[in-house]
Amino acid sequence: MKKVKGIILSSLLISTFASLASEDLHNKLIIQAVPKSEGTVVIEGQPKYEKTFNITVVSKVKDPIDLSGFIGCYRAFDEKGKEFDQRTVQSDLLGSLKHGIAKVGYVSFISDNDSVYNAKFVKWSTQCPHLPERLK
Repeated sequence: MKKVKGIILSSLLISTFASLASEDLHNKLIIQAVPKSEGTVVIEGQPKYEKTFNITVVSKVKDPIDLSGFIGCYRAFDEKGKEFDQRTVQSDLLGSLKHGIAKVGYVSFISDNDSVYNAKFVKWSTQCPHLPERLK
């Protein structure tokens, strides 16, 4: 029983640490976003508005940062703080980000209305509506 409690406690501590580590990534990243295009897309019969940015991501810290789709996603937001869901991300923008090496690519964001066209900024966030689960 003690062994089971120890395993559960260790698992909780590790998941809490991983969650806290990914939460404060916004303090460790510089993300430059340049608008690329605005358009529309129909997904499963539902019309959506889409805005795409060319982005460059640089780490401010020496340790590598994990930018995986399992722990976070890119989110666009406007000057009032309204956020928009990521639709597509170029795979070059994911994976391990090492100090001094920039990742460059594009990310597109969608919305049910044209307010996504007001998005001006991009950040890395753990508040993602469709994070995939890791394979066990």
